[in-house]
Amino acid sequence: MNSARRVVKEKVSALSDLKGAIVESVTLEDGLAALKVTFESGILFGFNQTSISNEAKTSLDELVEAISDLPESRIRVYGHTDNVGTHEANLTVSARRANEVSKYLQTKGIGADRITTKGLAFDDPVADNSTEEGRAKNRRVEIYVIPTQ
Repeated sequence: MNSARRVVKEKVSALSDLKGAIVESVTLEDGLAALKVTFESGILFGFNQTSISNEAKTSLDELVEAISDLPESRIRVYGHTDNVGTHEANLTVSARRANEVSKYLQTKGIGADRITTKGLAFDDPVADNSTEEGRAKNRRVEIYVIPTQ
């Protein structure tokens, strides 16, 4: 097992006590080993909205506390949308969602140099966009923690 993957497996336990979250080891598109943190409540947004809900802020606060033991880690925040509207408009909204989460994490002490954001529009749905319930689940951000060795 390469050392980066071993570090990720060790750090899963550091985040395993995160309330209401699922933490799983993943490999990102660029080959980096990371921890995907998914909150049961989700970090979801209303249609065409970028404001972070109080429930999402609570989840983000818990994440910040959990990663305080990983001060050199990097964080990726990916914004997503449902498929209503043009791809270009959804890229803008998804990027704004990711940026809002990034700004919030920064207010809690996470350095901007540790965070990368990206809007992915509706290119990676987790639910069926043909129903309102599915579209609501797709209006989200995903957070990945990339531990350093």
